[in-house]
Amino acid sequence: MITLPAASEIDVRRFSNMLDYSTQSASYKPLWLMGILEEVKKGNQKIDFKTIGCHMVSKVWYPILHCKLSFGYQDSLPSIVTSLGEKLALKPDEKVNHIFNTLMAMDEKELLKEIKVLFDMVPYRLLSPFYSVKGNSFNKTIKEMTAEDPTAFYQFVEGGKTIFIGDAWFEYMNSNQVIIEAWIEYSMIYYLQKKNPNVPAIPLKIKAPDKRDLNDATKLWKYYGTHKPLRDIYINKTFTDETMAQYGNLSLDHFLPWSFVLHDEVWNLLPSFKNINSSKSNDLPSLEVYLKDYCNLQYDLFNFIRAYPHQGKSIKEMKKLMEDYLHIMPAGNDFGNKSKEIEEQERAWHQIGEDKFKDCLRGTVEPLYQIAYNQGYEIWICKEKVIYEELACTFEDRDIVTIAEEVESIYKSEKQ
Repeated sequence: MITLPAASEIDVRRFSNMLDYSTQSASYKPLWLMGILEEVKKGNQKIDFKTIGCHMVSKVWYPILHCKLSFGYQDSLPSIVTSLGEKLALKPDEKVNHIFNTLMAMDEKELLKEIKVLFDMVPYRLLSPFYSVKGNSFNKTIKEMTAEDPTAFYQFVEGGKTIFIGDAWFEYMNSNQVIIEAWIEYSMIYYLQKKNPNVPAIPLKIKAPDKRDLNDATKLWKYYGTHKPLRDIYINKTFTDETMAQYGNLSLDHFLPWSFVLHDEVWNLLPSFKNINSSKSNDLPSLEVYLKDYCNLQYDLFNFIRAYPHQGKSIKEMKKLMEDYLHIMPAGNDFGNKSKEIEEQERAWHQIGEDKFKDCLRGTVEPLYQIAYNQGYEIWICKEKVIYEELACTFEDRDIVTIAEEVESIYKSEKQ
């Protein structure tokens, strides 16, 4: 829990109660406050509702469209963001500032039609810790009470669709920007974790990362490729000058979408042609079609890392990469070794057989896959997959189980 700095001029206790978890049935309060903070950072003491609403939408664009987080059935932001996403040519992981500027530049009537629901209650309900309001005219009463209160956090001006931050509050927010922002984000994380209890890495899905680095993983796969031909399991073709000219250069794909797992661990990475990887985008690969090849390729890489006679600095690098695979081993599983000490577990893991390794991998992937599918991630099958050229019709016309059976049959015939 984050404690806000004390101040003699304002009531920090009541301020902290604005984001009391027990009163949050939607995400509006922390997002409204975040919108205010963003404008305070710019030096703006007077802020209109439209501007705050645009901040709210831009802040949740990434978690809703890219990470597909649930905001609960009472929250209108997912439908607002989805609707605006269909109208605007913006990526799901677009930069927040660009989203905000694009929204602000929209036709005002069209924009307000989309976001008006955000102004119905939250500007007034947010202030409820400061005032005791009775009766049904809550919004009107809050307006009147703040107008008569020189210590109010903000007052409603210019027809009631603009707020003016009190001088002492404006100074307090300016002086404590970092702490207040962290407090608001903590509140959002808590809210989203309640709405997505089985989803991993919620704190990392609040906003897009500034930078991602797959250099070490790319070097690993290229190193592996010097000893065994690399193959893209989605298209069932090896990487050659000819295939790369046709399908793009080597890239790394996250088998489970990165936007869901939010890590770059080796067990979830596969070599893929750039164009094929782009086609897969943020979707889930069909387990019926690809799980077997994925497990086979991952075991081959795992076996290479632990068994190949690496030289020089590669020995240290390979040992570090093995740690990623430890994360798919069930906690406390000793694989026949009664000791639960970490070193003994690692030794057992290094000695694990193929069947057990694949069981661990499937046991990690399949539950996460189901959660991602329940969140709304689409299932994808590559239309370019070579194996389908031998089938009588396209996969869109076939039952997926039938396809899997025929694919298996063709693989067996190819190996004979």
